[in-house]
Amino acid sequence: MTKVVLHIPRQPARRCLGERLFQTTEPWECDWMRDDYYRALSVPCGYMWDGASIPRIAWTALGITPSGIADGASLLHDVLYRAAGGKKPTEWRGCKLTNENGNTVLLPREEADALFYDGLVTAGVARHRARMAYLIVRGAVWAFWGRPAPEWGKA
Repeated sequence: MTKVVLHIPRQPARRCLGERLFQTTEPWECDWMRDDYYRALSVPCGYMWDGASIPRIAWTALGITPSGIADGASLLHDVLYRAAGGKKPTEWRGCKLTNENGNTVLLPREEADALFYDGLVTAGVARHRARMAYLIVRGAVWAFWGRPAPEWGKA
């Protein structure tokens, strides 16, 4: 079993640009240890993301809405998905994923999804609800791996 220690120091400061479009209003970062390695993600002020993109019907069952308690987990997951874990550098949009030496690294989709789960639990979402959200992400969100980030006026 892989042990993960995820550190999200605070929810991202953001402003709402539409029903499902948010923009960071200050830089945000998080870091994690997974068994034998360290990763840190930094997101610049102005990064746009679409929150926790789960169907409205699941909001009550999961206790998660596009914004709120899941903001940190959704931002982390969105950044990793948009850049395909770093394989599409143009989609980083100023974000950086580094190791303990400060070198840029790549991340597989499976780990991005696992970090979404860990982020939800860290934020206080019940484990069984976070697990359901994780299973939805694993089963249905793969098609968004590497897709461009949302833009103002296009959400």
